Amino acid sequence: MLDQINIQINNAKNEVAKKYVLENKLNGLKLELKTAEEELTNLENNLRKEKKDVDNLKKLSLSNLIYTVAGNKADKMEKEEKEYVMAKLQYDKCQSNVNLIKSNISNITSRLNDLSKYEAIYANLLKKKIELINVYGDESTKNKIIYIEKNIDMYIKEMKEVDESIYVGNELLDEVRVAKKLLASAKAWSTFDIFGGDLLSYMAKHSKIDDVQWHLSKISNLIKSFNKELKDVNISGINFSSSTKTFDIFFDNIFTDLSVDKHITDSYDNICILEVKVENILKRLKNNRNDLNDIIESKKNEYDEFVKNI
Repeated sequence: MLDQINIQINNAKNEVAKKYVLENKLNGLKLELKTAEEELTNLENNLRKEKKDVDNLKKLSLSNLIYTVAGNKADKMEKEEKEYVMAKLQYDKCQSNVNLIKSNISNITSRLNDLSKYEAIYANLLKKKIELINVYGDESTKNKIIYIEKNIDMYIKEMKEVDESIYVGNELLDEVRVAKKLLASAKAWSTFDIFGGDLLSYMAKHSKIDDVQWHLSKISNLIKSFNKELKDVNISGINFSSSTKTFDIFFDNIFTDLSVDKHITDSYDNICILEVKVENILKRLKNNRNDLNDIIESKKNEYDEFVKNI
């Protein structure tokens, strides 16, 4: 009888641990969203100062914006024009962050809805088990069972934290690979442009920039989310040496200069470095998960052996 209940309890326990981790994450995301939306409001006010017709400004793509400014003054952007472009970049990046947080909140809320029933299931199973132990076990038996179960619970929660880190890491890696492909294409058009390209190659290059900029903004925000997850599992986050621009600063300034060819090459090199870093961290996370799974299985076997001898 205990064996059957133990199997059901272990299944429910996994889902309850997942629910606990997701609830903590959801609370943190709600606080992040409030801060991000306040920042977005401030940036929108700044946009109004830089450009009164903010609605039209939001409709402009980054390449069109740069192309328009380039048409007005090809050699050098005026101070006000640079501030105008920078305000647009900062607004777009913050908007991307707000959208990402909202998407994560929606995703976690949906996952929590699926897990809501397991706490009640777990509580009922535990009640049945305690009743059986009270009939067949003594005080030392009860204490031993409680100790082993708490130990298993601790490792299960830790494994669920690792699972969440892997989830965000995979999302980041997907975005990095998309951006890498787009940058490789922009780099090819940039090379063609340098060696006698025409207006078509110029526009094609900037079209790729439009696409990649959206992904770079999302990557910048995903790096912050990934680092936060890694902190929860005691793994060092993604960082860059003083000789390499941090991605946060890099993304803010990458396309503010009209001479974008060097920035495209630097972007491509840095995205390749980032890809390797994320891949290595994911390998470590997956190894840690396997180790935790082995520990949990060992503890469960110990538990089963103990229960059989009651």
